[in-house]
Amino acid sequence: MADDDATGDENGRAEDAEPVQPPTPQFEIEMHFVDSLPGGRAVMPVEEEGRFGWLVVQGHVTPQARTEMLSDLRHIVQSGLWRQDWQPPAPD
Repeated sequence: MADDDATGDENGRAEDAEPVQPPTPQFEIEMHFVDSLPGGRAVMPVEEEGRFGWLVVQGHVTPQARTEMLSDLRHIVQSGLWRQDWQPPAPD
């Protein structure tokens, strides 16, 4: 016989269950100033699993722009607007 204190229906689902939120992505976003970049570039993205960085030639981004850019990037990643799939490819 069913337990009178059970909160789930006959299929084992809770009637008032809250939706499960996906985990917050784990990541690091960094900006590093360098003396020069190949091809005369001023900015170049670099990434590896769990880390996304920007290499910026000295003098091309102000400290205020750097702070704002990093803040914007963190926002779009944390809100799920931008995702990276750093999982290795499945073996054939």
